[in-house]
Amino acid sequence: MNENIIYAFIILVAYIAYKKYSQHKVLKLVPTLLSQGGQIVDVRSESEFAFAHKVGSINIPLDLLKSRMSELDNTKPVILCCASGSRSSFAKRILMANGFKNVHNAGTWDSLTK
Repeated sequence: MNENIIYAFIILVAYIAYKKYSQHKVLKLVPTLLSQGGQIVDVRSESEFAFAHKVGSINIPLDLLKSRMSELDNTKPVILCCASGSRSSFAKRILMANGFKNVHNAGTWDSLTK
């Protein structure tokens, strides 16, 4: 039983490390993506976005993304963010399944303000 817990813990730590590394890679790319006309899309709710957000980002809540994706230019990079990185990860899958190629999950919106 203890071995199973240790293996599960190792897998969890590896997963978290991979997600942090992926987010770090995207954050290093953000200036380049923005110079290419990148669009920052915050997929949090309207109230979360109204409370605080990255200046210049557009708010398209995750539950409205499918109906509002026509507002995005699929020839330019899309940089997604949310509160934790979970919703933006799901949004990335939705956009890519609908023909968007240059989509990046930046994780938390406040990581883009640094």
